[in-house]
Amino acid sequence: MTGTRRIGEWIYGGYAWVVGGLLVLLFGSLIALLGLPRGRRLARFATRLIFRLVRMPLSAKGIDGLPPPPHILVVNHTSFLDGLVLSALLPCHPGYAFIVRQQYRSQIVLWPLLKGIGTIVLRHSVPGHKTANVEILVAALARGNNIVVFPEGGFVPEPGLRPFHSGTFRAAVQARVPIAVAGLDGVREALRPGTWWPRRRAIHLEIGLTIVPSSDDPAAVPELAAAAHRAMLAITKEGDASNLQTGLPVREQHLP
Repeated sequence: MTGTRRIGEWIYGGYAWVVGGLLVLLFGSLIALLGLPRGRRLARFATRLIFRLVRMPLSAKGIDGLPPPPHILVVNHTSFLDGLVLSALLPCHPGYAFIVRQQYRSQIVLWPLLKGIGTIVLRHSVPGHKTANVEILVAALARGNNIVVFPEGGFVPEPGLRPFHSGTFRAAVQARVPIAVAGLDGVREALRPGTWWPRRRAIHLEIGLTIVPSSDDPAAVPELAAAAHRAMLAITKEGDASNLQTGLPVREQHLP
């Protein structure tokens, strides 16, 4: 990379942080005050405005193919920007509830904002938290909520679709709701894991297949997870990083 190009990227990154930070501060408090459903509409407007001002083109394909509520939307996880991108591109009515794990005391600062967009908070590292988290999701689905989940859990610097955690699919089977599969492209390049300096990249969301659980039998969970993994591989450009020689791409761990 030439010196001139490096300087340009540093200038752009600084500009993106200033714009994003100011708008999050401005709209974050309003979203917290408004609550649902207006909070989601404002969050969609704010995130779209951020990406427009930092000149990151957003596009989506297949939004009209999303199933009616309630359902679970599973998306590949590539960057800290994923949530902002989904807020900007997904319909705000009836909208989607994101899920977060309660891990750090510092998260309390964000609770008013997260509550304003209907975020579901899951338990973490307490006895019985796996079963309790599935029950939290099932209850939210029973209330008619759509839920968006990153079934890989976290993300890593290396590209590739990793194995899925099982909790999301246990909730779908128990609640008998469909799984809609989606893929993000370009977000990893816009803000790479392990760095905090954004780059100007085009970002695309594609909605793929909708998969309906074959039964409410827990034995259907691995089959459902494997089908979702295959469907997501077909619409992402990251390749398969499940690293499984045998068996299905599903892990019996905490949600998501």
